[in-house]
Amino acid sequence: MSENIDRPNRRQLDKDMNRQVLLEATARVILEYGAGGATISRIQAESGLSRGMINLHFQSKDNLIRELAHYLGERYDKLWQTFADGSSPNVTTPEEAAARMRSLFETDLSPEVLDEQIARLTVSFRAEPQLQDLAPSFLETRNTVLHNYVRRCCEVLCQACRPQSDPEKIAMAFMSLLEGLWIDFQQHPHDFDRNYAIDICLTTANAFFPDYFE
Repeated sequence: MSENIDRPNRRQLDKDMNRQVLLEATARVILEYGAGGATISRIQAESGLSRGMINLHFQSKDNLIRELAHYLGERYDKLWQTFADGSSPNVTTPEEAAARMRSLFETDLSPEVLDEQIARLTVSFRAEPQLQDLAPSFLETRNTVLHNYVRRCCEVLCQACRPQSDPEKIAMAFMSLLEGLWIDFQQHPHDFDRNYAIDICLTTANAFFPDYFE
């Protein structure tokens, strides 16, 4: 009886593993050949799985690319939230907001979050119209979990020391800064100084909120 109970779990495990293999194979193919060259045949060869397995999980290449974008977006959110304590949106004091912003800068530019493959994939999705149409959620910078988190921190800090400022504009400045640093990393991964990049973020934060960022 225990064998009959365990079989569905094993089947689900195999299904999840095959899905993961296909997503990772698709990412490698896009990096090597671009969106136009990411054919089902190449994905099949890279994954070592059958065409029928691809059809079973995703039905089409477009669905596969959409799922890859969704997977990458979820992975990113989980990583920065884990390291930056971003799972809790409640920020009530400027000291806490400043501490979370510092932690976010360190996290977003850390090797655990920002690696060569992720940076190249992000740029690839943004550079090719075909991928932009398939994955708008992965490419969006506004009204995301991260954007809302940064905006909330800016709201608290503005209330404390810049009551006339627009926290949304300041939040977008930080979002644009982080994106620019990601692009710089993608272009120069071996010369990129993570500590210097973090210091750039802290210097910018000091310009907006000098009482909380020395």
